[in-house]
Amino acid sequence: MRSKLLLSVTILLQIVLISCFAMIGDVVSTGLQLPLPGNIIGLILLYLALKSRLLKVSCVEQGGRLLLLVMPLFFVPALSGIMDYTVFMRQSGLQVLVILIISSLLTLTGSAFIVDRLAQRKERGDVHE
Repeated sequence: MRSKLLLSVTILLQIVLISCFAMIGDVVSTGLQLPLPGNIIGLILLYLALKSRLLKVSCVEQGGRLLLLVMPLFFVPALSGIMDYTVFMRQSGLQVLVILIISSLLTLTGSAFIVDRLAQRKERGDVHE
């Protein structure tokens, strides 16, 4: 029982830490009037903190895994909102579908290319962590 409570508190604190980076990114974005969303700036700041070893991966790992696990739930309202645009979907649905397919293929291709390059670097021993 105690270990479950400790794990729950740990995960909660890690989610709070990740959220703090998102809020800091929002403040930076608003304060500097950057065209980049605050949550993206927060993720960049979190990445820099992890890469510079100011923050250990173990400090956000379990909370990040939980957030990734529940992330699909955040897309359900957006998908159900499409039902309000049936007229638009009838008129432009094919165009939207083509754009979705092309952008998905580009994302998959780009991701595969990056993973392949990183795997090659790892095989050669060029990875610096």
